[in-house]
Amino acid sequence: MRRIFIKFFSFAFSLVCLNLSAGEIKITYPYEGLSIPAVKKTFVFGNITPSTAPFHINGSKIEVYKNGGFITYLPVSEGKFAFNCELFDGNATNYFSRSIEVRASKRTSLSTSTLHLEIISPSNDMRLRENDWIIVYALATPFKKAVFSIKGLTNDFQMSELPEGSGRYYGSYYIKSGDEINNKKVKVRISGGKIKGTMQLYSGASITIDNGIDLVEVSTDAAVLKNGVRGGYMMFPPMGVKMMADAKIGSMYRIRLSDCDSAWIDESNVSLLSKNVRPPDTETGVIKLSKTNKGSMAEISIWDRVPYIVSEAEKSLTVKLYYTRLHSNWIIYDSSDTFIKNVNLWQAGANVAEINFEFNKEIWGYDVYYSTGNALIVEIKEPPSFARKWPKPLDGLNIIIDPGHSAKREPPYDGAIGPMGIFEYEANLWLAEVLKADFEKLGANIIMTRIGDEDVPLKERPKIAKESKGDIFISVHYNAIADGKDPFDMPRGHSLYFYHRHSAKFARAMHESFVKNINLPDEGLRYGDYHVLRMTYMPAILIENAYMIYPEQEEMACSRSFREKLSATIVKGILDFLKISNKPE
Repeated sequence: MRRIFIKFFSFAFSLVCLNLSAGEIKITYPYEGLSIPAVKKTFVFGNITPSTAPFHINGSKIEVYKNGGFITYLPVSEGKFAFNCELFDGNATNYFSRSIEVRASKRTSLSTSTLHLEIISPSNDMRLRENDWIIVYALATPFKKAVFSIKGLTNDFQMSELPEGSGRYYGSYYIKSGDEINNKKVKVRISGGKIKGTMQLYSGASITIDNGIDLVEVSTDAAVLKNGVRGGYMMFPPMGVKMMADAKIGSMYRIRLSDCDSAWIDESNVSLLSKNVRPPDTETGVIKLSKTNKGSMAEISIWDRVPYIVSEAEKSLTVKLYYTRLHSNWIIYDSSDTFIKNVNLWQAGANVAEINFEFNKEIWGYDVYYSTGNALIVEIKEPPSFARKWPKPLDGLNIIIDPGHSAKREPPYDGAIGPMGIFEYEANLWLAEVLKADFEKLGANIIMTRIGDEDVPLKERPKIAKESKGDIFISVHYNAIADGKDPFDMPRGHSLYFYHRHSAKFARAMHESFVKNINLPDEGLRYGDYHVLRMTYMPAILIENAYMIYPEQEEMACSRSFREKLSATIVKGILDFLKISNKPE
C-alpha cells in the first residue's frame, strides 16, 4: 500500500511540474481585433513561458528577454491579418494566434486603361463669401482633360493634372463681388486623353455664397479656436464670448477676428445668436491694479465678453483684445505692489486693442478670465516664497504630482502597456508615490491628481492644480510608439516636454538632471502641445521616464531602485531650478 502511494505521489508531482513548466504565449499588444493604419510592418510584444524556449511568430525566430518578455517588428498585409505564434517548451509545441485589421492604403496611382473619377474636395457643405477661394480636387484617369462647373457661377473651368500622369486634378475659383449661389453642387467632367470616352460626377457636398454674418457665442468651457479647419490650437475662449462668423465648412465656423485675423471653431462649441448682424463692438475702461498674495492682479473694465489672446515675454505679458477699442483714461496703480513695473496701451488695429504689463521679476504663471461683472481679470504670479533652507528647503511650496492616465484594464487602454502586462497607469502611480515621499521629506506640500485607480479625466487635472494653488506641476509618464513604427530604428529612453515660456527654465533644469543621472538614451527637451501643459497658472512639465514597450525598460519601471533613482533625479531637477544649493554635509 505504501509503495502504491509513493508511486501515485511521484506521478502526481510529475504532472504538477509538467504543468508549471508548460509553454504559455501571451501577446499583450496589439490586442485582438485592433485596427491599425496601412503599414508594411508593425511591432508585436508580449511574453512567453519558459523564457528560454524556442519561439516563432509567422515563421520568424523571436529574441526573448531573460524575464520572458519580447518585442519584435514584423511584416503585415492589408485586411484581416494574424500573428501565428509557436513555442516549443521541450515537451510539446504550443500555438497562439492574434488577429488584427490592417487598413487599406490610400490610392497612389490610377489605371490608364479604365475610366475613373472621384471628387475629393469639396467634401463638406460650404458657406463662403467674396474673396474666398473654392478649391476643387479630383482623382481621375490620368492624361485626361478635366473641367469643373458650378451652376450660376462658372462653366467648364479648366483643371490641371499635377504632376502629369498622376491622376490628381486641381482647380480653383476666386469668388468675386456679386457672386451668389445657394446649395449648388460641383460637377467635374473628364474627356479626351489616351482612352476614349467621357465621365462626369457631382460632388456630394454643396456650396452657398453669401455675405451674411452670424453672431455666435461660446457655449462650453472646453472651446478651442484653431488656425485652420484642421489646424492647430490658437486660443481657448471662455463661455459667453461673442464672435463674428462669416463662413462655414462642414461643422466648422470661420471666425473673423479682425481685418487681418481669422480662426475656426466647431459648431458644437458655440450657439448661434442671430444672423446678418453687426460684429461685436466694445471698449475698455478703467484698469485697476492690486497686489495679491501670489503676485499682482489687473482688473480691466470692459462692456462685453470678447475673444483675447495672451503672449508672454520674460518680464512682460500682453493681452490682445478683439472687437475692442481702447478707452482707458485711467490706470490705477497699487503703491504696495512691487511686481508690476508699468502698463502700456495701444490700438493695434481698427478693432484690436493691446494691453502690455511689464514686471520687475520673471513671470511664474498667469490666469486670464472674465469676472461676473464687466471686467477682464488678469492675475500674474511672481516667484513663490518658501523656506529655501535645509533640512526643509521646500517648506511652503505646493507641488502638484500628476500620475498620468487612469485605470482601464480592457482595450483600448488608457496609456501604454508593457510586454509583461504592466499598465502605464500603474507604473506612473508607483513613481508618483516615491516622489511624494521624497518631496515631503524636504518640506513640500504635495497634491496628487490621482491617488489610486480612480478615473480622473484629463481636463480635470489642470483644474485640480489650479484649485490647489499649485506652484509647480509635474506629470509623470512612461512612453510608447505609434502602430507601424520601427521600435529599433533609434535609441529610445527619456524625454521631457513643456509648453509655456514660463516653464522653459524648469524644463531645462530637469532635462539636465536626467541627462546626468539616468542611464537611458536622451531623446531631448521638447515643446509639447499637451492639455496638462497648456495651463498657464504655474511652471509645468511632462516627463516620459522610459518606454513601457521594451522588456528591459518595463522591468526597470517595476524596480523599486529605478523608481528611487528617478525620484532623486526629479528632486534634483527642481532644486537646481529653484537654485537651492546641495544639502550641507
